[in-house]
Amino acid sequence: MTIQEVFSSLESEWKGTNRLNLSFLPDPIFESPSTAKAVKRMNGQCLEIAYTWVYEGEQHEGVILITGSGKDNSVSAFWTDSWHSKYVLMECKGDISDEGVLNVMGHYSVPGHPEWGWRTEIVPGKDSFKYLMFNVSPEGEEDWAVETVFERA
Repeated sequence: MTIQEVFSSLESEWKGTNRLNLSFLPDPIFESPSTAKAVKRMNGQCLEIAYTWVYEGEQHEGVILITGSGKDNSVSAFWTDSWHSKYVLMECKGDISDEGVLNVMGHYSVPGHPEWGWRTEIVPGKDSFKYLMFNVSPEGEEDWAVETVFERA
């Protein structure tokens, strides 16, 4: 799939279930309802996905803005979330697979430690998509942080 085909397939309103994994807790999985709205921007050059989810009764929101030239498989994105990356726009770089899976990685600071990675996958389906986020340690070990499965609203 081309980036434009992926953007067109995702442009819609969505609802789903967000699963937050706080692996350091004894009961690490927190589920909540989630919504998303994906809109093509800049004459179809970018896709904006704005989403909501809930943690401990408080609503949170996030947004990712994705672009790719379509001349190769490279993709760029900016991402932020009111809980995960408060007050920070994370720059991410990655690619799109032949199947249309968007895979981007950004980095964030941890005081007193090397930077950590934050990898995001967007996996389009026929009338659904998965939004997956992973913490990546400085050593390259991944731990899933968020999994949201969306269906068209």
